[in-house]
Amino acid sequence: MGDIDIEIPKYFICPISLQIMKDPVTAITGITYDRDSIEQWLLKAKTTNCPVTQQPLPTFSDLTPNHMLRRLIQAWCSENALLGVDQIPTPKPSVDRFHFLKLIEEARFQDESFERTGFIGGQE
Repeated sequence: MGDIDIEIPKYFICPISLQIMKDPVTAITGITYDRDSIEQWLLKAKTTNCPVTQQPLPTFSDLTPNHMLRRLIQAWCSENALLGVDQIPTPKPSVDRFHFLKLIEEARFQDESFERTGFIGGQE
């Protein structure tokens, strides 16, 4: 953002990064975070508890996109663009646990097929 002091609505701010959320997701605890921030927290933390409530967070798939909040943030950013507020891009769709595991299984199958046929890395 620019040098102008703009009051950002507090519910647009991620409780982890303290920045405007680009891809807000709501955890099972009801707390909304920016997706990158909560995913990094869960990868790096020695616990899988919610950073705000300290309640357990079972899996990444329990992060629900908060589309309404994202649209509100995008609208607010558009309204304040002339004041130096950056636009928030539309996030890429996330891959849920089921699709992730399916992709892993397909990759394993492809690898096994290459090993059986003798084609590994495009070589005979």
